[in-house]
Order: sequence, then C-alpha cells, then structure tokens
Amino acid sequence: MLDRALDARGQDAILRRWTGSGSARTPIDVAVRVRAQDYRVEELVGGIEQGDTRVVLSPTQIVAAGWPGPQGWPRNGDAIVIAGRERDIISAPPQVLNGVVVRIDMVVRG
Repeated sequence: MLDRALDARGQDAILRRWTGSGSARTPIDVAVRVRAQDYRVEELVGGIEQGDTRVVLSPTQIVAAGWPGPQGWPRNGDAIVIAGRERDIISAPPQVLNGVVVRIDMVVRG
C-alpha cells in the first residue's frame, strides 16, 4: 500500500551511502520514491530544527537493489538527494510489523 501511495504522490530521490575517505570516497546509490514534508513550527521539538524535513520511504527499492548489503537500512550519516539537493540523514528508524520492515521514517537536514 505504501509503494502505491509513493508511486502516486511521491517523488524520485537517491539514497546515498559514502564509502572510503578523501579522494577515494565513492557513493553507493539506490533510486527510491519518497514523500518529503517540512516540519511545522509546532513540531520543532526533541532535536528537530527549523529546515529539517520528514521523509518517508518504502524498503522495497532498498531490498531489490541490495543496498549496500543485506538489510542495509538508511542510518545516521547517510544522505538522500531530493530535487538535486543532498541532505544528511539525522535519524531513520525502520518501522517493523510482524518482524518485517514496512516503512522508514527519516529526519533529514541540510
């Protein structure tokens, strides 16, 4: 159901994990569909800052791509590129139902 909703009302994005360091740093990317929404003023609590964005994505594309390995869920320090703008992932707790990841709700900044 989430995949259908993201197909209908989401937007394309790139989930990115950087590997290596210095000039040998390379991205591992996977194309995903997301729903991005800025936080409202009344939601700026618990470490959420003005300019942060809530991003919802399905694990479907991540699993299909094997990004970047078994159960390679997004984590703090990864990035997401939305509308050509790379943003840092601050948190990305997977939502689990009956032992299966069904959704990932991220906070992104930058």
